[in-house]
Amino acid sequence: MFGPAFTLGRAAGQVALDSYAEVAPFQPDLPSSYLERRYANDASGFVDIDGARVHYRDEGPRDGPTLVALHGMYSSLHTWDGWVDRLTDRVRVVRLDLPGFGLTGPTAEGGYGMASYVDLLRAFCERLDLGEVALAGNSLGGGVAWRAAVAHPGLVDRLLLLDAVGRKVVPDGAGFLLQPGVSVVPRYLTPRAAFRAVLQDAYGDPSALASADVRRYHDLLRRSGNRGAVLSLLRAASPAETTPAAVSCPTLVQWGEQDTWLSPSLGRKLADEVPDARLRTYEGVGHIPMEEAPAVTAADAADFLA
Repeated sequence: MFGPAFTLGRAAGQVALDSYAEVAPFQPDLPSSYLERRYANDASGFVDIDGARVHYRDEGPRDGPTLVALHGMYSSLHTWDGWVDRLTDRVRVVRLDLPGFGLTGPTAEGGYGMASYVDLLRAFCERLDLGEVALAGNSLGGGVAWRAAVAHPGLVDRLLLLDAVGRKVVPDGAGFLLQPGVSVVPRYLTPRAAFRAVLQDAYGDPSALASADVRRYHDLLRRSGNRGAVLSLLRAASPAETTPAAVSCPTLVQWGEQDTWLSPSLGRKLADEVPDARLRTYEGVGHIPMEEAPAVTAADAADFLA
């Protein structure tokens, strides 16, 4: 049995590691085994699809509507925790870490891009035998969801787009990260303090960002292979990539009015382009509305799914 000295030493070691993660310029990768112990739970499952070991959670009643939820850039399935808490009494919520993010990590082939994500999503839904689903996506995940609804109309019967990327996947100004020598910055030089500032910018109310969420984001960013995968995704996504046709299924567009990453005007334009769409915006909320304001956004989602 370990004594107080061991416990104190372990605590001191954790403080030292946290201090390093907070400010040190160079941030090494974290092994998947450590991260799975910390961020997987009893609801977590893993399934091999197209060279990726996909982490997912499948919660809620099997006789209700099924909602598949996709996270955004640098995020993970945990971003939907607030919706799961509020919806799974009547909605089956299935969420997954896209390849290159969260506990899924990189693919064996190292291939990324919107078309690859759409294909993997279809295969994932078939593997779990989900049938027709409602599909929700935030930011990057919204772009995947939109394209999946166009490519596989028999799979998606309703669509929820939360501050979703549209036809343009690569944001303005992101190209400089792919220049020779510059790519080392997002690949290794990612102290937690800098990443906290990025997340605070994504929130309409930075004080609503919990320290535990910052740590989770930063830890999962450092999963072996994830930072390199993000750069591969940016290289694979053409700045002018377009969807082949308009979305035809009923669509709920949800947008934070304080989103400085994707302007609310883009949400209005997106809603105008979908024949059967309704638009809900949220005062004081930023780029990740289901995480920053789960109660009101989940209530709107429940009404839409009903």
